[in-house]
Amino acid sequence: MTNQKTIAVLPFVNISNTIDNEYFCDGITEEIINALAKIKDLLVTSRTSSFYFKNKKVTSHAIREKLNVATFIEGSVRVSRNKMRITVQMIDAENDFHFWSETFDRQVGDIFAVQDEISLFIAERLREYIGHIEIEDKLVEPLDVPVAIYREYLKGRYFLMKLGYDNTCKAIEIFEDIIKKAPNFPNSYLDINQGYTYMGTMGLLPAFEAYKKAQPYLQKALELDPYSSRSQLNLSWIECWQNWNLKKAYEHANNALEMQPTDDIYLTISNFLTVEGKLDAARNYLDKALQLDPYAAINHHYKGFLYYLKEEYDSAIPYLKKALDLDPMLPFPPIYLGISLLMLGKSNEALAYFGSLKGISVIDLTKLGGETMCYAKLNETEKCNDGLKELETYLTTALVDKALTFLILVNALLGNNEKVVDLIEQAYNSRLPLILILNPSPILKPIKNHKRFKEIMLRAIPDNNNYKFSKKYKQSLLSDVEINRYSTDLEQIMMDYKLYLNPDLSLKDLASYLELPANYVSQLLNQGFQKNFAEYINIYRVEEFKDRIILEENSELTIMAVAYDSGFNSKTVFNTFFKKIEGITPNTYLKNSKAN
Repeated sequence: MTNQKTIAVLPFVNISNTIDNEYFCDGITEEIINALAKIKDLLVTSRTSSFYFKNKKVTSHAIREKLNVATFIEGSVRVSRNKMRITVQMIDAENDFHFWSETFDRQVGDIFAVQDEISLFIAERLREYIGHIEIEDKLVEPLDVPVAIYREYLKGRYFLMKLGYDNTCKAIEIFEDIIKKAPNFPNSYLDINQGYTYMGTMGLLPAFEAYKKAQPYLQKALELDPYSSRSQLNLSWIECWQNWNLKKAYEHANNALEMQPTDDIYLTISNFLTVEGKLDAARNYLDKALQLDPYAAINHHYKGFLYYLKEEYDSAIPYLKKALDLDPMLPFPPIYLGISLLMLGKSNEALAYFGSLKGISVIDLTKLGGETMCYAKLNETEKCNDGLKELETYLTTALVDKALTFLILVNALLGNNEKVVDLIEQAYNSRLPLILILNPSPILKPIKNHKRFKEIMLRAIPDNNNYKFSKKYKQSLLSDVEINRYSTDLEQIMMDYKLYLNPDLSLKDLASYLELPANYVSQLLNQGFQKNFAEYINIYRVEEFKDRIILEENSELTIMAVAYDSGFNSKTVFNTFFKKIEGITPNTYLKNSKAN
């Protein structure tokens, strides 16, 4: 059964007269996703998976099945000069009915306030149907830049998220221009850092060159805003992969998770746990990342990688193939897909696979390294030695990390244990990140107890068993005594004022009668009555309907007329809740009542 506290925000549709506003729509969607992701108990589908459905016609059933969410948001944006109209609707993915639809007519200059207003509106109305979630007073902080620059920034984000070399370069160019106009705006620096890091990781630029270009922008962003979720996440990467300090890496990742629990943070924590060899815990965090972003290629790759590390090669291969289906240019899956075939004893099949690689996998040595591993397994000594010699030529280039990785793996397959440890020491002395993923490698099992290997691993990754995650939870807003007292008060208010007859009644309205914040009343309904707002109110409405429908004075009215008089404002909602509560349809109930 789908978790009710799950939601996806599909890309808002641009219905403006100009295609240039496409990036504006994407930016609003992304900001609402980020805002809702700050709500601790709400599982929000990440951007990658939500935008998988951009410009696609899709049913509620498909959204539920593919994203595993109970609810989703659709919207549209029309911009005309300085005015914008944003229409938002919330849809029950399981029963395919609209909870509500709302239109916001606002000035473009109020974009930050509008994003916060819409995010809060969605969160508060969602809470009325799914039960208690704690909502902060503000979900979107206004950025300290003029709206004109912010619109340029959204244009840069639009190109950055389209990926590819040309789009990323275009995005960096836009962000560079924004930095000239707004040098204290940290987001532009973070996004340039992201752009260069992406190109280095994907082989679109030499990794060493790309990371060197990225570093100053990250440092400037951290100077301007060290405490944002993205800054904390970047700091966690630096502490792990550059400083080899897992304790601090976990601390920064935990800080980011507290601010905004997103899939890339769960993936990052999974990475750190993998470094420690805690593969079951790593898979738990990775599954969380996949739940939030099931269409992210990197998440599927890492699931396959974890199966590979656990030597479950048959299970690894489908995930690695899925990753390549989603992103054929992702450089990591081909390595472990080919090695998984090799470790399954399918050496010739693995050789054919590595030989078929084109493009990025040729540039990053995967084809050469993979074939050399296969020759080692097939005892084709001459071809293997030729491959080793060619790999060694890359030890003085920007591809030293990948060259050393394959040299280590090939020599391990050949049983050259002392040579393997020499190469690992070379990697350690050069502070190469590959050191951190050697410990759990199944191919290196024969040297796990080698004295020098253990010494290197201990220097690189000290015992971190004490670095456990401890998620911080706030104390309950209301005590048990207060819940009992306010439950009694609420029941009396409902009897006295019959608030449920108001079809537009909201959780905030109910809270005003109790003189409590909405967060408290949400918890009160959840713990005191084991119901969400919609269930609590609609039970009263159903009882009201049952009382009214048998009255002689209402005999000429239709069922829906009586339902509307009882406080319902939707036929679908009425029928759904009535059957859920009574177990039969309203028509059947009426027939039974007349028969009696």
